[in-house]
Amino acid sequence: MPDATIQLRSLKGVWRPVYAHRQALHATADAIVLAAWKRDAHGLDLAPAVAAWQQLLGESADPAQRHRRQTAAAAVLGILSAWSWQRTRTAIALAAKRAHRAGWAAGRALVTQDPDDDTPYDTGPSSPHVIGSPDMSDDTADGTATAVLTAALSATADRAGRAIADSTDDPADDGEDTIETALDLALLTDAAVSAAYGAGMLAAYLAAGTRSVLWLTAGDGRVCERCSDAEAGSPYSLLAAPTLPQHPNCRCCLAPA
Repeated sequence: MPDATIQLRSLKGVWRPVYAHRQALHATADAIVLAAWKRDAHGLDLAPAVAAWQQLLGESADPAQRHRRQTAAAAVLGILSAWSWQRTRTAIALAAKRAHRAGWAAGRALVTQDPDDDTPYDTGPSSPHVIGSPDMSDDTADGTATAVLTAALSATADRAGRAIADSTDDPADDGEDTIETALDLALLTDAAVSAAYGAGMLAAYLAAGTRSVLWLTAGDGRVCERCSDAEAGSPYSLLAAPTLPQHPNCRCCLAPA
């Protein structure tokens, strides 16, 4: 695997403020979304799901382990889907809007700032929802939140179902502990933030009249083959550029060609 073009441990020039903003963006998104999830999950009780699961298992002559896990996951998903996740939904939408704004600011800096200039930049003034705007529409943010939350609940139910089926002590507690960790939500939020960030960058390039962009790999050392191939395929038109992220925790970016 080749080395990353943008080395995150030794950032120089305009990449220093760009990635300072981006890393802070992801850290803040993780914090607000996970905090909202924990508040929403407070009081969640999986005992009814475990009872339903045990009843279903009792109707099977000799349930295989896979069947046990799938049945438990379905019971958990029923509980999670009926629960209110309003704080989490709002936090995800906010994180997506902030990411789009941050991506737009980064794109604007990459267009207007000297590559060797590491002067910090701000996110710029507010603007109406038009083509090239730094702002993500409320509908898009809400749609992002719905997609992330739906996927997170499904994946979390699968994970909690495995914990319940494999439990040797207290299935409900083990399942609830798994839900509280929110591992799948964290990964999905990170991906959504990167996607919104990339969309914001493209909006900035569109506003600036940029015709084509480069995919630039970024990381602490070497990069994956998928991102390396995306970089090798550069330049791209704005409409044909690969979308961020290419994989979980991807920190690559799009730059004006």
